[in-house]
Amino acid sequence: MKVILKKEIPKLGKRDEIVKVSDGYARNFLFPKNLALKATPGNIKQKEEREKIFQRKREKDKYKALQIAEKLKDARVIIEREMGEEGKLFGVVTSQDIVREIERKFRVRIDHRKIELEEPIKTIGIQEISVKLHPQVKITLPVEVKKKKE
Repeated sequence: MKVILKKEIPKLGKRDEIVKVSDGYARNFLFPKNLALKATPGNIKQKEEREKIFQRKREKDKYKALQIAEKLKDARVIIEREMGEEGKLFGVVTSQDIVREIERKFRVRIDHRKIELEEPIKTIGIQEISVKLHPQVKITLPVEVKKKKE
């Protein structure tokens, strides 16, 4: 029997994939747990429509990411923080701080999880950070942390 998987099942297939399984496996395991649909012509057509919609959404997201990348290609983010006597910051600069500054300065909204920081910035200076706007669109952005003027 051919079925359309609703979820990824290890050693069987990925979501929305059409696979051939035994009748008993489909009736006794996949259908009761709502893991698959019977591969009827109607269900196959619905699957293809979902794929087209998902593909258009992915292209739209990539286009938006390219627009944001174009706005930020020559950008430089400057964050001012108070610091102690030995040149260490009071607190740290996190991805949320960087996103807030980008929104304020460039009027671009980015999710803070798209900023790739191994750890928060703890020192003064310039650091190159990666911003993954889309799986296929990634930019580097210089972030300068300065001493706050009193």
